[in-house]
Amino acid sequence: MKHDKEALVASWKRRSCQDLKAAKVLISEEGMQEVTLFHLQQAIEKALKAYLIWCAVNFPHTHDLEVLVDLAREQDEGFDRLDVVVAMTDFAVAGRYPESDQWIDGCDPSEWMAIVEQACDVVWQKISL
Repeated sequence: MKHDKEALVASWKRRSCQDLKAAKVLISEEGMQEVTLFHLQQAIEKALKAYLIWCAVNFPHTHDLEVLVDLAREQDEGFDRLDVVVAMTDFAVAGRYPESDQWIDGCDPSEWMAIVEQACDVVWQKISL
């Protein structure tokens, strides 16, 4: 059973890293701001889910980063440092639809990139594969 858990966590981590890599590629592309923000949100969401699986914590089917950070914090108070990512929750859906253009235009993917990279590092340090 432990092997299955490790494989599942590794799969979530791989997908998180893929989203982060996609964001790094897209960030320099003209007109790809919304998609970049989407992938950044997905990277930290999947990292948090990997951690929760590692800790054997059930979590709801959600993109809500506040819910995921709160569940992670129940396992380790060090997740207080990730409160900043909660503001990215809306990027999971809104960044994919034209109605979000007004408020996403003010978001700088470069700033979020640094935040997500640091947040993912925090998560990966908590998981020993």
